[in-house]
Amino acid sequence: MTGAKGINLRQVEAFRAVMQSGSITAAAELMSVTQPAVSRLIKYFESRIGFALFTREKGRIRPTAEAFSLF
Repeated sequence: MTGAKGINLRQVEAFRAVMQSGSITAAAELMSVTQPAVSRLIKYFESRIGFALFTREKGRIRPTAEAFSLF
């Protein structure tokens, strides 16, 4: 089932898992999926909501202020 602007529950679950675990790799383990799958879900989620949730630096991610507000 797809919601407004193409956001789906799995994208929200991936966002929540990343925020709780602190990394995409750990989120993938929590969700029992691959790291690239979580990266894709986050990327699609960001494109649907229209802003970045994480900054990416040297292979690490950091939540933006918007990500903390959404979380």
